[in-house]
Amino acid sequence: DEMCDEPTFCSVGTDCTDCGNCNGGSTTTTTTTRPRQPVASGNDNSCASAMNGICEDGGACEAGTDCTDCTNCGTFTGTTTNAPGTTTTLATTIPPPGPAPGTLPPLPPTPAPAPTPTGAQLKFPRSVNVADGRFDLDFDVVPITSPLDSTDRFYTRGFAANNGGLGAPLGPIMRVNPGDTIRLRLNNRLQYPNPNCDDNPIVQEVSIAGFGSFTMEEQNHICYLNTTNLHTHGLHVSSKPGQDDVFTDVKPGTSTEYNIEVPEDHMGGTHWYHPHHHHATAVQAGGGAAGMIVVKDREGALPPAYANMEEVPFFMQLVDLLHMRTLAAHGGDALFRPRGNQNFVIVNGQYQPTHAMNEGQWYRFRMVYAAVERGARLEIDGTNGAQCEMQLLAKDGVYLHEMPRKIESAAFFSGARADVAVRCSCPSAGGCAAMIRSNGRHARAVRATETATTTQAFTGDILELLVTRTGRMDPDLPKVRVNRPCYLADLRNAVIPEANKHDLNVQPGMLWDGRPMQGFNFRHSPRTPPIADVPVGQVHEWKIHEQTRHPMHLHINHYQIQNMGGNEDRGDNFYEPGDWHDTFLERVGMITVRLQTDRFVGNMVVHCHILEHEDEGMMGYFDVVGQEGTRWSGARQLDSTCYMEASGVGYSLL
Repeated sequence: DEMCDEPTFCSVGTDCTDCGNCNGGSTTTTTTTRPRQPVASGNDNSCASAMNGICEDGGACEAGTDCTDCTNCGTFTGTTTNAPGTTTTLATTIPPPGPAPGTLPPLPPTPAPAPTPTGAQLKFPRSVNVADGRFDLDFDVVPITSPLDSTDRFYTRGFAANNGGLGAPLGPIMRVNPGDTIRLRLNNRLQYPNPNCDDNPIVQEVSIAGFGSFTMEEQNHICYLNTTNLHTHGLHVSSKPGQDDVFTDVKPGTSTEYNIEVPEDHMGGTHWYHPHHHHATAVQAGGGAAGMIVVKDREGALPPAYANMEEVPFFMQLVDLLHMRTLAAHGGDALFRPRGNQNFVIVNGQYQPTHAMNEGQWYRFRMVYAAVERGARLEIDGTNGAQCEMQLLAKDGVYLHEMPRKIESAAFFSGARADVAVRCSCPSAGGCAAMIRSNGRHARAVRATETATTTQAFTGDILELLVTRTGRMDPDLPKVRVNRPCYLADLRNAVIPEANKHDLNVQPGMLWDGRPMQGFNFRHSPRTPPIADVPVGQVHEWKIHEQTRHPMHLHINHYQIQNMGGNEDRGDNFYEPGDWHDTFLERVGMITVRLQTDRFVGNMVVHCHILEHEDEGMMGYFDVVGQEGTRWSGARQLDSTCYMEASGVGYSLL
């Protein structure tokens, strides 16, 4: 069922001829064995052998049966691996979606209304002020309904218990002061079974006319879907255990304490958190388990026009039902089983909501874009009367060196953020409206088919702005340069030691200085060795190849764009040399970046932020070595206003 590039698949045991029609297997037959699912009834307590590898705690079921609680077995739901051209469907005792009754909360009755009707006023997740002390984050099953089909009900994973009643898996907003410690307890309330990679290979029986038949087995890279952890995407913090350590295992039914120390000189900005357990990130984060982090600006860090701007948390999640269902099936998932094949974007857990604005007033939209793979290109369409402008303030949680920057559209790909100031005017007295939508142009996305030239991106409406006429207009935003922490000092004039210049090729079979990295073979346990040792407290220059297809995400430290392969002047000023990112994807060929390995020793992870690719192993990590706390001594020579303590914040009007 994965032979077609289009969202039309054939039944197991048949072949596709033109990716729309199926036949009885005249030429090539591929039958894939997927991990078995729990069933509702028909338990057989006599089974005791460990043949199908679902249960992790010793009890398992015989071939052809399923375990429900890792001791009992029921009738297998699915298909067996068969001779070419044939298939055997065994008895099904559970209606989709979802596993056995009694193990999950009930789904809404049929027909169930969409959780957020189109046109509802935008809601905001609950905010947690980290300074108030320790809090709980509960990772649990979340029943949801497709906004495009009120009868399509299924389960996903997320933080719904903590978000203030959004009815969505999105977690609360963590609001953090520089110098705070994020003290949270991550409670994994999921249960076994938790299929692993080794015991659930993808087995294919293939028959080719004239050559005969053979069995092909490949490792299943989507697994451990009920084991989790937490990644604070964008925070400049330690990767040691108990902080931003993505190699932590929080197994089903367990809890882990996090104490994430945010430096006193951390720049204010917009970041996010999500699960990052290798092999399960796409299903967990792509299924909606995520939330926003806002690092607050210190008093005096911004001019009043910026500091007093009304904030709009704007967390976008692209949900691709077909792709997610396929990934979940690979991992033996009993939860994510929607019927639909559509893709759509929700904002703060809502589908196509509205947001009320006053004419002439500036609003700061804190935008986060979460997706498994597809990108988006946001613009404001004023065909409903409103005339709106967008001014870019920051990307990936780092202020521009000079802001604001007028833009016509904003590029988003998996993991990207942007802070955008928006102001609208109305030509008529009765109010007006505008639509934030993705036009799909220039945004990149590589489908699971790995078509090298694919430029598919989401196209559609996202949120409607309802503008009330006031007859007033805020002044234009002043041009400003904010003081920066020294770990984000402008590196464009830095002198880079030759030993710190490297090439990174972001592609399947990733290359570091021309030699293969782990590529698609990175393993969480036993952990693959590091790519290389890099010294702490120094500045580095990397040439990045092939990021036009694979968004490169770097943990712990941001990197600064130096050049974009001679493609800087493209009639689009969303990207400019000097901008900072922790994730980057754009059709500009090779780019050159510089970064500091500031103060933190330990793992510095790098990976493709197409989450499926990361789970498949397109990931590695550097071992940052040296004395913890070492800072680069050249920062203040480049920027005399940069600061290494809390008292250095400020700005200059230009």
